[in-house]
Amino acid sequence: MSAKLDFDLKIVKTRENKLLGRTEIIAEIYHLGKGTPSRHMVRQRIAEMLGKPINAVYVRKLLTEYGLGKTIGEIHIYQDPSLGERIEPEYIRIRNLPPEERRKILEARRGAS
Repeated sequence: MSAKLDFDLKIVKTRENKLLGRTEIIAEIYHLGKGTPSRHMVRQRIAEMLGKPINAVYVRKLLTEYGLGKTIGEIHIYQDPSLGERIEPEYIRIRNLPPEERRKILEARRGAS
């Protein structure tokens, strides 16, 4: 997948959560004239910016106000990727997958019910 990461990202607030072994970030994402970037694209950008493995980064929330071209994102970055697998809820882990993988998992779930 070679999706173009066509947005700017600025980290506004950083908080260390030592109890859970993660860094919690609030970021502003600027995408004027374009749609809101996907969680996976934001996850890729944060991982590249901070030099962390992508499986240690989870986008918890993206809030966009209509017409502004600016999104506020809440991101968790774990020191150990296995911590994120245990702590983050399953629905958040699924939302952070690439679109193809997410589609396969959701289709498998629909077929099982």
